[in-house]
Amino acid sequence: MVGVAGVCLLGSLPARASARLQAWQFDTGQNRLIFTTESGVQPQVSLLTNPHQLVIDLPGIVSSDALGDQVIGGPVQAVRVTQANARTTRMVLDLSPDYNLDPKQVKVWGMTNQQWVVQLPSATESVTGADDPSSAFPNSTLTIPDLSKAIASRSLTAVGTEPLPPLISRNQVTTAAVRATATVLRGVQTAAEGFFIPTAGAAPQVHVYRTRDANQARQIVIDLLDAAIAPGLVAEALPQGRYGISRWSLTQFATAPPAIRVTLTLDEHSPDWQITPLASGGIWVTPIGMAPSQIAAPPTTVVLPVINAVTAPPPVQRTAAPPAVATSVPQPTVAPTQNRGQVLVMLDPGHGGVDPGAVGIGGLQEKGVVLAVAQHTAAALQAQGIAVQMTRQSDQTVDLQPRATIAETARATVFVSIHANAVNMQRPEVNGLETYYYSDSGQVLATALQRQVLGTMAMNDRGVRQARFLVLRRTSMPAALIEIGFVTGAIDAPKLRDPRWQAQMGQAIAQGIVNYLSGRP
Repeated sequence: MVGVAGVCLLGSLPARASARLQAWQFDTGQNRLIFTTESGVQPQVSLLTNPHQLVIDLPGIVSSDALGDQVIGGPVQAVRVTQANARTTRMVLDLSPDYNLDPKQVKVWGMTNQQWVVQLPSATESVTGADDPSSAFPNSTLTIPDLSKAIASRSLTAVGTEPLPPLISRNQVTTAAVRATATVLRGVQTAAEGFFIPTAGAAPQVHVYRTRDANQARQIVIDLLDAAIAPGLVAEALPQGRYGISRWSLTQFATAPPAIRVTLTLDEHSPDWQITPLASGGIWVTPIGMAPSQIAAPPTTVVLPVINAVTAPPPVQRTAAPPAVATSVPQPTVAPTQNRGQVLVMLDPGHGGVDPGAVGIGGLQEKGVVLAVAQHTAAALQAQGIAVQMTRQSDQTVDLQPRATIAETARATVFVSIHANAVNMQRPEVNGLETYYYSDSGQVLATALQRQVLGTMAMNDRGVRQARFLVLRRTSMPAALIEIGFVTGAIDAPKLRDPRWQAQMGQAIAQGIVNYLSGRP
């Protein structure tokens, strides 16, 4: 017979499962389970006595066999992920028979409604001397906090009235054994422009989102797919209290493919930050709207470990495109009198996520091309000290109005939307560059972009035109939308597919923006 010591039911199951369990990890050092789901979830937790297990059900979530199980040993012997039914993922923690777990000692809380922590006591902290755990605490219940109420009250209370254990207040590197990956993260380096995350191997596949921790501190989360933490990287080698980042956390997930989660916890002095992966490798983390030197230091003096003294800024070449491209296209230059601290360029890679944009010859999708070009544009601008923000930084769905809202909220200096064009597949002879504007100030920007790109790239000139695109009409700053070629064009499509051409186009757009900011025709 299976005895249930505690059960928590939080609402009925949804009609169908539409979200997935993205990643999970059991941290043996902290004796805690951390998992992330594709959409919000309210976990349901049960403690079983025979077999001795902690069961976590995730209604509305489906799992994948690729996530696998983990044999741990110790108080928690193993973690298994199964599909309880078509609409519920079940995570089962097999507990050691002599691990007498009191449900009141289990803490469960959501850092967001998609990322949850299940904190178990250590073996020495757990209840001892009870022959039958279920008789020691009959009818006990694990209470999971109501996330929305908890955030509103600025506190997260889990089991009983005890406060949650404080989150780790120092840097953390959590490793796990994983197979060979396409990308290796080698550390985090402090530079005059912000931070640089050097990588080896393939260019990193990055997803970025913003959240808050249990103490309401702002956090930026960077997920790197098919990536591994370099052997020997330790927490002490990460930046200590620099530029308003109070803590860095690097966590390796043994998913398929393996993934790394980089979490930046921001202090009250920190601005927002822009994350820019480079096609040539590495990731720039740069502040939005101000230079790093302008970020207020914490009120108390922080003594940096000696190990930080050997962390040198990465070489200047890291922000450029691959050498073959960099030599053929000059880097943008900014007039010495440019007040860069007050300039913010908003780049808008069109489409993304469920919206592929135009689909052309050979299945070429607009969304991937324009994202790559925008990333090169951002890198080239940031190399000159110009702050850049992007409306999307990965293959994610962003509606039109939010793109304009992001630019307005950030008080961007200029807004440049990057797209690729298309016509009927039976018209491969249609090729060339078009740039659109709505306002008079937008016309000046659009003209600068069109002129610079045509002066750099061999393309057909299809002109600068006025249009009523929403992102142009609902942005108050000078705004332009550039169509960098036709995915359906016999001449343009092969170029749009070429990473080297994408880098050249990104740098040409950057130079056009710089020309406009500098008042050059």
